[in-house]
Amino acid sequence: MCGGTFLLAEAGLLNGHTATTSWLFTPELARRYPLIDVQSTALIVRDGRFATTGAFSAAHDLALDLVRRHGGDRIARATSQVTLVPDTRHSQAPYVEDTLRPVAATTFVDEVQRWLRAHLADRYDLAALAATFHVSTRTLLRRFASATGSSPLAYLQAARVSAAKRLLETSERRIHEITVQVGYADAATFRTLFVSTTGVTPSEYRRQFRRRPAA
Repeated sequence: MCGGTFLLAEAGLLNGHTATTSWLFTPELARRYPLIDVQSTALIVRDGRFATTGAFSAAHDLALDLVRRHGGDRIARATSQVTLVPDTRHSQAPYVEDTLRPVAATTFVDEVQRWLRAHLADRYDLAALAATFHVSTRTLLRRFASATGSSPLAYLQAARVSAAKRLLETSERRIHEITVQVGYADAATFRTLFVSTTGVTPSEYRRQFRRRPAA
């Protein structure tokens, strides 16, 4: 599980197979071992005689999966209730926080990222962004992609989703208020982005991850 995937990969046992690891390390797994089909948000991947999982808590999900395979749904549900292990997780996507991914960013890209985070709610304008840093749009895109493997817009979208997740976890604000605060006038557009990123709707995310005050 998790880091164990790298041990199997280094031994060559996963070449030609599908696998996963913690979402935080899937880019590195794919970079080091291009013969592996890396599933970046899968919670459990079974391929042949191997089963790989996300981070260490996914061991619980794997255990329930084994119970279900050998004992059926009823016993798996009972095991979930007795062990206090939720039987509702099917993906790592809701837990992904792109701002935590290690990035070999240059000072230039660091500055662009800081600017984007500081102007989260502003309308995205690539030409204006390039002008702010006194480069052409082509140069901006090239340097950003070289350092991060992504684009400024993709980074901004990930940062907006991350900000929305924090507000959903910690605030009482309505979802449409959060939508506007992170830069979207159209609720449907934001909802589509949020679901495509996390695998759940904003309402579902709030129900699952809402931080309750200590009693």
